[in-house]
Amino acid sequence: MRSPEGVDFWVRGVYREVVEPERLVFTWAWEKREGHPGHKTLVTVNFAEHGAKTKMTIRQAVFPSVRERNSHWGGWSESFERLARYVAKA
Repeated sequence: MRSPEGVDFWVRGVYREVVEPERLVFTWAWEKREGHPGHKTLVTVNFAEHGAKTKMTIRQAVFPSVRERNSHWGGWSESFERLARYVAKA
């Protein structure tokens, strides 16, 4: 990922479950400068029909601190806002 300032951040993970079109489960860890993964969390994304739309529910856990949890919440929120803008144009 690249910040607005042009700083690159690396993430690594492994897909553990892909159930089309219902669910994705994968690990998530920021990569440290030495190339070693940081604290690993498990991300589960569920997709469900919701009328003519799709409801997407995401869960990511377990975080080492409330601060880190809140930081990820902000990142996911921004990503979903961008996705909504993209879909609205499509």
